[in-house]
Amino acid sequence: MIAPLLSRFSAIPYFSLILGVGCFGILTALSWRAAPLFKTAERLLRRADEMPRASLAVVAAFSLAISAALVATLGLPKPNVHDEFSYLLAADTFAHGRLTNPTHPQWMYFESEHIIHQPTYMSKYPPGQGLALALGQKLAGLPIIGAWLSVALGCSALAWMLMAWLPPRQAILGGLLSALHPMIIAWTYNYRGGGVAFAGGALLYGSVARTLQRPKVSTSVLIGLGLAMLANSRPFEGLLISIPPGILLLRYLAQRCVRKLGLPWATLIAPLLCVLSLTAAGMAYYNFRVTGNALRLPYVVHEQTYSMAPMFVWQKPREIEYRNKQLHDFHDWQLGYYRRQLGAAGFLRESALKFRELVKAYFCPFLLFFPLLAALRSAWSDRETRLLAMAAALTAPAPWTPS
Repeated sequence: MIAPLLSRFSAIPYFSLILGVGCFGILTALSWRAAPLFKTAERLLRRADEMPRASLAVVAAFSLAISAALVATLGLPKPNVHDEFSYLLAADTFAHGRLTNPTHPQWMYFESEHIIHQPTYMSKYPPGQGLALALGQKLAGLPIIGAWLSVALGCSALAWMLMAWLPPRQAILGGLLSALHPMIIAWTYNYRGGGVAFAGGALLYGSVARTLQRPKVSTSVLIGLGLAMLANSRPFEGLLISIPPGILLLRYLAQRCVRKLGLPWATLIAPLLCVLSLTAAGMAYYNFRVTGNALRLPYVVHEQTYSMAPMFVWQKPREIEYRNKQLHDFHDWQLGYYRRQLGAAGFLRESALKFRELVKAYFCPFLLFFPLLAALRSAWSDRETRLLAMAAALTAPAPWTPS
């Protein structure tokens, strides 16, 4: 009954809203009428202090359960955005044991958005999301399973990251609530989601926080793994969010030198350099196979071949001749977006629109009402549960305007 009434993406905020309201409603009802049951649930959450690793598995299982429930409600997602078809091309290529595909003899008749045909036939995007989808295709014959797994890893990694600052029970709550966020749920229901970058960022920040306390080989390897996941999923954004932890690590090393403690070569520098070297070598080889140049990204090849609009606002647009009207119209639309950002007034106006979309996607006072209401109940009167309610208010924002 629900699936025919709601479109693919407009249904996700409602789905998340139902889940969020249901969870908080149940907790509120328990606090009012069934305090013993609520206390039992609270005791289970407290066990996260005793079994943090098992609790991380529970977070991942919770995320997978939400993904399965969404598919059971709306059916398997169908790709309907240009980017998704590009990612699925990469996934199918990797699932068949190839890094790229030979150019079709009549390639000029098969040009499409976000795909390159010369020197090889492949997606323009970094391989991270394609590898995740390929994993799902190999394991279950469904690429979307790879999106589920990457998001589940991200939610679990977020909880692990929070454990560097919060008690395990509150960190686990943060991981569970992240799985309810409509943006996160949407990533499990399309083929262009950000699960890989989500997991990579959480691993990076959680590892750096632990390294600043005590360097260990395991956390250093995870720093490198987080950077590798960011570089192979969202390289530009990954570079930006890697700057703060990078500064903290450099500051930490400088302080050790000032105190004459020596550099942690065995526990930090050597393992990190090893992982980063392997990552750089793998990326260079992938670029070489796809573009013929180890230092030339497929994304750059695509933009120079097809995109009239430059990647940055300070660059100049390109003159490009297209072989079909659809490609021209698509890239002309992108060029119009670039032109609207020219000049100080245009840049500020478009930045304000981006900020509005960001707020709409991540913050919503409507859902914040429920954890705050629950925090006022007498059953939630102790200080620790008030902190949990505050964590819920901060980590369960969601948009209430379906798009």
